[in-house]
Order: sequence, then structure tokens, then C-alpha cells
Amino acid sequence: MATTAREIDVARAREAVSRAIDEAANDLIALSTFIHDNPEIALEEVRASAACADFLAARGFEVERGVAGLPTAFAATVGTGAPRIAYLSEYDALPGLGHGCGHNLIAIAGIGAGIGLAAALPSLGGAGQVNVYGTPAEEAVGGKVIMANAGIFDGVDAALGAHPGASDAVCPTVEGSGQALACVLMRISFHGQAAHAAADPFNGVNALNAVIEVFNGINALRQHIKPDARIHGIITHGGDVPNVVPHFAQAEFFVRAATLAGMNSLVEQVRRIAEGAALMTGARLELEMPEEANSDMITNYTLATRLSQHIASSGLALPEAKPEPGSGSTDWGNVSYVVPSVETSYPILDRICTWHSRDVVEASVSPLGFANTLAVARAMALTGIDLIAEPELLADVKDEFARAKAARAA
Repeated sequence: MATTAREIDVARAREAVSRAIDEAANDLIALSTFIHDNPEIALEEVRASAACADFLAARGFEVERGVAGLPTAFAATVGTGAPRIAYLSEYDALPGLGHGCGHNLIAIAGIGAGIGLAAALPSLGGAGQVNVYGTPAEEAVGGKVIMANAGIFDGVDAALGAHPGASDAVCPTVEGSGQALACVLMRISFHGQAAHAAADPFNGVNALNAVIEVFNGINALRQHIKPDARIHGIITHGGDVPNVVPHFAQAEFFVRAATLAGMNSLVEQVRRIAEGAALMTGARLELEMPEEANSDMITNYTLATRLSQHIASSGLALPEAKPEPGSGSTDWGNVSYVVPSVETSYPILDRICTWHSRDVVEASVSPLGFANTLAVARAMALTGIDLIAEPELLADVKDEFARAKAARAA
């Protein structure tokens, strides 16, 4: 008898999700279009953040703005029970391009899922809490990194998000899919001694030579790093004029690896190369890491599998996921070290295209883009229902999370 009651509750909860998202669909599309038409880059998303926070506040969410010391971040909450299910929204644009990554759609995917699950809570006996987080600056700085370090996601039981993609977009349901590389920026500067490059070069200390030796050392190191690691950089300052020995030179490198521990090990190797270059040239080394590192992504496959089932039931057919190494990096990784996480991909084009492009800018306000975003929002809300209604599912999600972190020695 209790099982039947629970099934009836879940059925009503699912109906509430669909009804809430359908009723809000036009408003969600209008919100996404507003963000698209008024692109704001990282940490400058004043209008986008306010519009998203206002949207949720008008629908019964308690909204805290400026969380984690970020003026364009927010946390919106409905409910007081457990478990806590979170949806993450992004809204920053790319400099000079606009929404060439579809963050105007990511914004409404998280918001749509949040209002859908919020509508379902009364049919679940009042259990559960819904959190929607506005996470700025994914394209630069990494707002989620700062928010995670500030403890914003502590106590959340599961976090879900969605990222638009091309026709090959998948939900990462199999071991080895949904990978992202840990990444950190290293700024390496050398201070030397200026001198006339022709008249008395012997009185100079060439800072540019030290930078060049760092590049040579890194190139020699490449033979001995794992295939999933990446080190790539540029010279940001190489001197002032050719007839003066450069007294200052600087380079910046991104250091990436499959895990946070692997990245930290690689950082130490690059540090030693820089120290060696200083010894070789006599220049003084100044090494900085001006931004917090992005962690690798710990995709929760138990959570992704359930989400994938709801995406399929929505009528959105995605290709099967397959194991593949990470290539890029995302601040979602830092969330995934704190709470069981999944970020699904989904198509907003019917073909393959170059990302961060005008094609994506146009697809981000297309009928296909909006339709598939709302379908994925519904699937994320339905997954939230399952996590609240099925304690054994949430237990499996948490068990996988603990094992994955242990495997990374995190």
C-alpha cells in the first residue's frame, strides 16, 4: 500500500514538473533571449545575473545575491528538507563574440529545472530542497571555483547542469566519458639587468634568455609526461627594443593533467625548470599562479545514467557515450570534488560545427536550441524527483562519489 502511495506521489510530481516548465516556457525563452542580446563577459554579468535572480524570486525562491564575494553570483532556494538538489546556471559571454558558447541557454536550463522540481515538492510530501546557483565567469576566472572554495556547495547532495553542443553531444554515462582536465595558469617572470646590446652586453643579464630556456625545458619535458597532460604557453613580454638587453621578460603557461594530483605534480616540474633557467642566466625568478586551479571533472555515472533515461524519454535522442580523454577544462570540476555532479551535453545544431563561433551565437537563439534546452531542463527536474523519492538511488550516487574521490587520492 505504501509503495502505491509513493508511486502516485511520484506521478503527480512528474506532472507538476511538466506543467511548471510548460507554463514558464515563453518566459524562459524571453529570459534567454535577453541574456543573448545583452552579452556580458566574466564578472560583468550585471544584467544577466539580476534578470535570472529576479526570475526565480518572482516564482517563490528565496534569493541571496552576491554570494562568495562575487557580485554577479547568487543562490536561490525553495524548501527546507533533505536531500538538497542543485542546478547550476551560467550566463557569461565571450569577449568580442557574445554567446558563442550558449551560456544564455545554460542559464535557463538550470532555472527551468529548478522551477520544475520546486513545483514537484508538494507531491513528494514536502521532502527535499531545491537550489539554483548563478555561477558567473565560467569562461575566465572560474566563478564555481571561488564559490566552491567559499563553501557555497557544501551540504548539497547532488548537482546537475547542461551544456549545449553540436549534433555529437552526449550524456556522459559510461566510465571514461565526461572527462575534463585539471588546469592552472602559471605566470613566470624574470628580472635581469639592462645593458646596451652592442656596446656592453657583458654587463647585462638577459631575462628573455631565461624565458627561452623555460620553453626549451618544457619541450624536453614533453617526452616524459603522460599523453593526457598539456602544457602550452606564450611570451607576454620579451623586452622593449632590440638594442637593449631585456631586463624583464614574462611568459604564461596553462598546465593541464587528467587529475588534480597529476596537475600539481606537473606544476612542480615546471617550477624546477623555471628555477633552473634562473640559475643558468642569473636572472631573478618570480613565479605566480594568479588564479585558482580548475579541478578535473569527477562525473557521477550513476547520476548521469538516470538523467540520460529522462532525456531519452523526453524524445531527445543522443548518441551513445564512449570513453574519451578530456581535452578542455571547466570550473564544474571544482564542484565535482565537493558534491556528486553531472553536466550533460545536448545538441542545439543538427550538424558538427566549430565551437566558440558565430554558428553557436546563432544557434543559441534558435527554435532547436530553445526546444532542446527545455527538454533537458525537464529531464534534470525529473532526475531530482528520483533522487528525493528513491533513497537507494541517492545512496548509490554518494557511494560512487566517495569511491571516485578516493581513487584520485582527493
